[in-house]
Amino acid sequence: MLFDPIKIGDLELKNRICMPAIHHCYTPEGLVNDRLIKYYETRAAGGAALLIVGGCTVDTIGGGPVMIGLHDDRFIEGLSDLTTAVKAAGARIAAQLYQAGRYTHSMISGRQALAPSAIPSRFTRETPGEMTLEDIDMVMESFVAAALRAKQSGFDAVEIIASAGYLICQFLSPVTNQRSDLYGGTWENRCRFGLEVISRVRAKVGPHYPILLRLSGHDFVPGSNTNKEAAAFAVESEKAGVDLINVTGGWHETRVPQITGELPRGGFAYLARGIKEAVHVPVIASNRINDPLTAEQILKDGLADLVNLGRPLIADPDFPNKAKQGRYGTIRRCIACNQGCMDSVFTLQSVFCSVNPLAGRENEIKVTPASEPLLVLVVGGGPAGLEAARMAALRGHQVTLWEKALRLGGQLLYAAIPTGKHEFSTLLDYYKHELTELGVEIVLDKEALAGDIIAFGAGAVILATGAVPSGAPFPVADPAKVVPAQKVLDGSVNPGKRAVVVGGGAVGCETAITIAEMGTLSAETLKFLIENEAEEIDTLRRLLNRGTRQVVIVEQFKGLGRDIGISTRWVVMKNIRRLGIKVIDETKVKAVTTEGLILEKGGAETMLPADTVILAVGARSENTLAEQLKEKVPELYLVGDAVAPRKITEAIREGFEAALKIR
Repeated sequence: MLFDPIKIGDLELKNRICMPAIHHCYTPEGLVNDRLIKYYETRAAGGAALLIVGGCTVDTIGGGPVMIGLHDDRFIEGLSDLTTAVKAAGARIAAQLYQAGRYTHSMISGRQALAPSAIPSRFTRETPGEMTLEDIDMVMESFVAAALRAKQSGFDAVEIIASAGYLICQFLSPVTNQRSDLYGGTWENRCRFGLEVISRVRAKVGPHYPILLRLSGHDFVPGSNTNKEAAAFAVESEKAGVDLINVTGGWHETRVPQITGELPRGGFAYLARGIKEAVHVPVIASNRINDPLTAEQILKDGLADLVNLGRPLIADPDFPNKAKQGRYGTIRRCIACNQGCMDSVFTLQSVFCSVNPLAGRENEIKVTPASEPLLVLVVGGGPAGLEAARMAALRGHQVTLWEKALRLGGQLLYAAIPTGKHEFSTLLDYYKHELTELGVEIVLDKEALAGDIIAFGAGAVILATGAVPSGAPFPVADPAKVVPAQKVLDGSVNPGKRAVVVGGGAVGCETAITIAEMGTLSAETLKFLIENEAEEIDTLRRLLNRGTRQVVIVEQFKGLGRDIGISTRWVVMKNIRRLGIKVIDETKVKAVTTEGLILEKGGAETMLPADTVILAVGARSENTLAEQLKEKVPELYLVGDAVAPRKITEAIREGFEAALKIR
């Protein structure tokens, strides 16, 4: 079903795969450039049927300067170049008409945001101005004018955004709409703004031009709209002229994870089902669909008619073509890390991808065959080494990879264990498949010595030797049980009942959560107990949120998770609170005894009892080979954590770039 054609009004799509609008911050001043064109052209050539571009600003009040502009005729020329390139590459293209309302930052727009009511925004921490009737009419006409520009620019359709907590959502919700005129109060009045926008756009673009609606399937905001109200609005939207409903999850300020790894694959497809059962037009399912079998099952189960692949197409533009050809192992799946995409958007930086170092750089990097195939040795089988080996082999070099452990993966093996991080294991599966297909010789349990490397005679050596956990920076009495976090994560150490994690960075927080979840109900058991009404909901909630260990995090500085991205840190903090993990920050560990930890805070010392102390105090680079091999091999490159311990993004990018530099 995934590759069956489908019609959206009069527009025929070659398959059921769409790419939703994602902010990329590629367009300073809103103008289309070669970077944006090549980015979308690449994904069109990869086999997706419909690319929805945006958000595209309908005015300067509810949008930002790094978003794609659609609020002035001066943008039409560049947009026309974009639509021409995408269509020539084999896809259809739509423009998302964007107005953020109270989600607009005044520091970006240069003026106070406008919204249905002057209610402070938890997202921007600002209070918008209440829209007058003149403001409402002006914004509606801005939607219309933008839609006409999109049509003139060659877009095959427009999408009106009524999701994520943006302006139309704000009119729909009793939480953000406290008006007493025709646009507030009753459900019918709260629907009026969104429906009039749709009706006005329909009247101007004509009866046959497709109009899409991006809809929050459930706001996940207390007191706001649920899937029931979303379905009711979808029904009225269809009557007003919408040809397709594109269903996503909640608002930006919701406390339910929307796209992080905590959400199961296709976990919000049920929201699309609620809309599909109410309307007659096609419906798209969204959020965490990074696997072709998941996408196919959603369609087979009748939950939706199409699926969105957003971040999965950033990670692998060729996902659709590979899936159609049955080459599932070659798909580089999105690992839901959010490091390069959502974290970048929320900090107004250009989007990149942790697992795809070409994303957003398609216009500046061209992978070419090696001018002279060499024997290349990669030392280290973590993400940096795996990517270096893949790219070097792809360019035509003869590649051998040495790994001192008994299996590949390096830090990936540990990164995939904590809650919400299981998708990291798919990246290792991808590399294993690709290196095998490319003929890379993999030698495990191989300790790399400088003499052996020199004797190997490689034309280029890439050192991806990674990092090792830092030792305890305080005295430890024997036989106190003090272990690195990695040994807990991989299961080689079973922590005692009283576990103390020293270090409140990403590793420490995730390790603490992993320990705190030991003994909690599994998803399978929870499903069984609910189906059979075996326990009261309060009992199930307690068993789900309380494990068999008492867990404490001790952090030297104020606060936790300073190295965790903005889009995921709040989820980690939520899990720490949910699981009852105790946090002691601004506290120094003086020593570990057989009874526990001696802590110092504000000059006073206390004893914290512990059975197991887990160290998450950083790592140090393992790069001694670099100095030993200097000027002793023809080409030498140092990449990843061997340079400095960082995130997976830098490791993969440096491995990729090193392989490109080999002559």
